[in-house]
Amino acid sequence: MNKFLFSSLLILGVTFSAQAEDWTFFSKKNNNSNSNYGLALIAGSADLDKHDSSGDLYGLEFSLVCPFVQASEHIIRQQISLTKFHKNNVDLYTLEVNPHYLYQLESNTYFGMGPSVGISRANGTDDNLVISVGAGVSLRKDMTDELFLAAEFRTVYATESDVDNVRVIAKVGYYFDELPF
Repeated sequence: MNKFLFSSLLILGVTFSAQAEDWTFFSKKNNNSNSNYGLALIAGSADLDKHDSSGDLYGLEFSLVCPFVQASEHIIRQQISLTKFHKNNVDLYTLEVNPHYLYQLESNTYFGMGPSVGISRANGTDDNLVISVGAGVSLRKDMTDELFLAAEFRTVYATESDVDNVRVIAKVGYYFDELPF
């Protein structure tokens, strides 16, 4: 119930803020002063509901300013993460897409929120392939033009309730202007 209330308030907050924006779809202009791409190391903790398992979560995250939708006053940063959770007999590998609607709080500090959708491969549960949806909030600080630190809280609901989870993660990342490939 607490996860449902949290997700509902998050969606309601984004909805009211989003109505005040002028939106641009599929535009080539970019209203973000930061670099377009970011790569971050993720480390934190996840708590799986049914397994009474709180364990380490780690992985990588690639992010960019959303190329499809842009807001007039705020930034939408698309995050794509690949993570691994392991505790006792449960291994969970997750690939998630997570657009974050970012509010600039002060110079180089942002508060973000947004939904997530993902697919997971779970060993040690009743199912091997799991689809998930969730919602999260984050705080990001750009330390330099290239280096950033972030923290995120996310709650995730899965098609297999064995792997519903709540996560608290930290990120350290690097911005770059061009893709290296």
